[in-house]
Amino acid sequence: MTVKLNLTIDEKIVVKSKRYAAKKKTTVSKMVQQFLKKQIEEEEKKPKKKSFVEKWAGTLKVHVPDVKKAKAEYIKEKYGY
Repeated sequence: MTVKLNLTIDEKIVVKSKRYAAKKKTTVSKMVQQFLKKQIEEEEKKPKKKSFVEKWAGTLKVHVPDVKKAKAEYIKEKYGY
C-alpha cells in the first residue's frame, strides 16, 4: 500500500532530481523510497549501544555475607553457646 507524503525541498534540488530520475527511467518517489529503505535497513543492522549499566551489570563480584550464620556466631560468642 502506498500513501502520499508531502516534502519541502529546495527548488533546485527538485529540478535536478526530476532530471536524474528521467535519465534513470524511474520516478523521484521511487528514488526517495529506495533511499529511505536503505537508510533504515542499515540503521537496523548496526549493533545497538548498551548503556553503562547494561554493559557492566553482573561483572563485579560482590561478597554477600550469610546473615543467619553471622547472627548465629554472634549469639554463640555473646552467650557462650
